[in-house]
Amino acid sequence: MALKKLTNKVALVTGANKGMGYQTALALASRDWKVIMADKDDQTESRRKIIEETCNENVVVGHLDLASFKSVRSFAKEITDKEEHLDVLINNAGIFCMKNRRTYDGLDGVIQVNHLGPFLLTNLLLDSLKKSGKGRIIFVTSNGAFFHNLTLGSLLQPKLFFPNILSTTLNYYNSKLCNMIASKGFAERLRNSKVTCNCLHPGMTNTSFLVKDSKEDGYLEKIMKQVTKNALKYTTNDAKNSAGLAVFLATSKSVQGVTEEYFVNYQIHRQPQVLDDAKFCNKIWNESEKLVGISGKESDIV
Repeated sequence: MALKKLTNKVALVTGANKGMGYQTALALASRDWKVIMADKDDQTESRRKIIEETCNENVVVGHLDLASFKSVRSFAKEITDKEEHLDVLINNAGIFCMKNRRTYDGLDGVIQVNHLGPFLLTNLLLDSLKKSGKGRIIFVTSNGAFFHNLTLGSLLQPKLFFPNILSTTLNYYNSKLCNMIASKGFAERLRNSKVTCNCLHPGMTNTSFLVKDSKEDGYLEKIMKQVTKNALKYTTNDAKNSAGLAVFLATSKSVQGVTEEYFVNYQIHRQPQVLDDAKFCNKIWNESEKLVGISGKESDIV
């Protein structure tokens, strides 16, 4: 296998073991970037496939469980100890539902995995991004954020109600709005640096993220999930296409210096009106800092 000449570009992709995250890591590796694949699952096989397809052996894996602040801190320290700089951080990992289960830190799973974990990780990696000279932060969010019912209390205790599917969906949308608030907040606080921060909606993607099989599924539930999977094939993007926008924001010279924007279909799109409410956004930001345990030097990111 002939190896390619590598660039000095380094990208970190969370949730890189499968789906959109895997396709993003694959695309960046094919451009000869060093790619750090972060996931809570074993990524040995995913890494092997990427190296085999791209002839780029500069692909490394790291264990990151966003449901644990301890894991986030440990992973971030490993990155800052080993890497001289970081050019791009793509906060891609996310979940739709944890069936009301609490995380290791006693918080709602969807809010922590989708928002608080990435929020802490981004804060901890800012120095590495600044060292690159032109670092880029990217949050994968959703246009479902326009249909939120987010309040300050939602970060601690989501408002769940019947029907469960509706309250679960709203909780997910709330976490995606938090991604937008975080993206805006980082962009504003990094104005005096050369680090940019943007978010994107990849479109509904046909991955196991939407319909996940479980050993607890009954016969009828299995049938319904299979019917849903078949329908999704014709109504959603595949993971490769969805990853294209993340790769574009990570690599394109046309968006160099662009910050505090929300992208849909490779174009800047209007954001939810609530993002114009600075008081509300600051409350969410400040409460997020408290929940992840940031204080002093860690929170001084300007």
